[in-house]
Amino acid sequence: MAASASQPKLARSLGFVDLWSIGIGALIGGGIFTVIGPAVAEAGPALFVAFLVAGGIALLSSMSYAELASIWPYEGASYAYAKYALRPISKDLSQLTALMCAGLYFLSFAFAAGAVNLSFAGYFTYLFPNISPIVVAPIVSILITILLLIGMKVAGKINTFFSLVQVIALFAIAVIAIAHMPFGPFTYPEFMPNGWSGIFAAAALIAFGQMQVEAVLTLGEEAKNPRRNLPLAQISALVTVVILYTITGYGAVAVADPADLAASSAPLSFAIENVLPIGGTILITIAALTATGTSTIGCILGSSRMLFAAARENAVPKVFGRVNQKTHLPANAILFTGILALLTTLLSVFGFSAAIGIAVGAAVFANWFMMALINVLVIVVRIRQPHLERQFRFPLNIKNIPVLAIVATVGAIGILFYVDTIPLLIGISWVVLIVLWYYLYSKKRWQFHDSEEEEKHEHV
Repeated sequence: MAASASQPKLARSLGFVDLWSIGIGALIGGGIFTVIGPAVAEAGPALFVAFLVAGGIALLSSMSYAELASIWPYEGASYAYAKYALRPISKDLSQLTALMCAGLYFLSFAFAAGAVNLSFAGYFTYLFPNISPIVVAPIVSILITILLLIGMKVAGKINTFFSLVQVIALFAIAVIAIAHMPFGPFTYPEFMPNGWSGIFAAAALIAFGQMQVEAVLTLGEEAKNPRRNLPLAQISALVTVVILYTITGYGAVAVADPADLAASSAPLSFAIENVLPIGGTILITIAALTATGTSTIGCILGSSRMLFAAARENAVPKVFGRVNQKTHLPANAILFTGILALLTTLLSVFGFSAAIGIAVGAAVFANWFMMALINVLVIVVRIRQPHLERQFRFPLNIKNIPVLAIVATVGAIGILFYVDTIPLLIGISWVVLIVLWYYLYSKKRWQFHDSEEEEKHEHV
């Protein structure tokens, strides 16, 4: 069913650099400042190997995302991919899977935003110790929501600046640490104390830092030249972040004992203070503040666009599919996501951080589950719809089947076995709730937009 012709459209204000910086910001803040401690406890001196394993699987999966984005560069990303990839097989399967993608992504990142806001507040109070995190975290959540309601052009430029700052700061930290002890990780008696099981357990934790791989793709209708820029921005952002993660993990273990890093509440700060005691912590703080700020931007952006895409077809209440006449933004979806992020932030502030940590663990499950699903979808599309034009094609194919997509599927599913039991059960419960929502609410209300209708949005 077509949208109304009078319905305001989303503004195409994001070029390649804006999209790349959104990807960078979303990916870096979500992981590097929170996962090194618990990950090094599993991987030991081989921490950087775990970063490479998680990054490799994410990179392979990103190529599946990129191919699908070059076919259907629409708002909602995996929501749209699942809908159109599975439609030739089954209407219900396509709609249910699309809703599952939207629901898992929305819940995951709305909750993750709250946890990241609290992390921002913790680093902020290092610079300004007289200001309580209880005050800072909610204010940050509100300000970022307001920023995203003002307009993507302004938000995009601010996000680009912060992303460049964090990339430069993290690169400097890694170079300083590695220069101090170039072969540090290989000087310990046991390089992999827990073997490959420790590496994969660490990779499952590190997954938190790669789970926003889809954030930039959710902005399909707000991107300039989306068929080219979306895949290019997504892959280049992930490559940048995997390199930064790997050299930072290598540098941290090079200059600090893994056991001490695992015991530290701020392992990256602990590591850099060993070699740069005066300015090191300030450098870390600058990187952390910009990274956590842009991560919240990525969380709210991605979640709100997923909600918007589903609401536009009445799979969720249609009020979230409205576009503001002046800003050309999905204001209701942004506001609702921002409120949920604020509530999660307040829960964190008032002592429920353990519960939020479990929710974030469930988000990791949800997103690696989605990575496996996207890899399967690209194979299905190759088999069922080989005629579709693509500006990006997954490399290394045998009889039109992308072999590495199969490898990425197995890797993503393998990572799921290392997710803790409680987050795993929560993630599965989310899937069950989404299925119930589809059959009790969405199925009878769904107003399906075919690809021709989406093309109208694309060329506006």
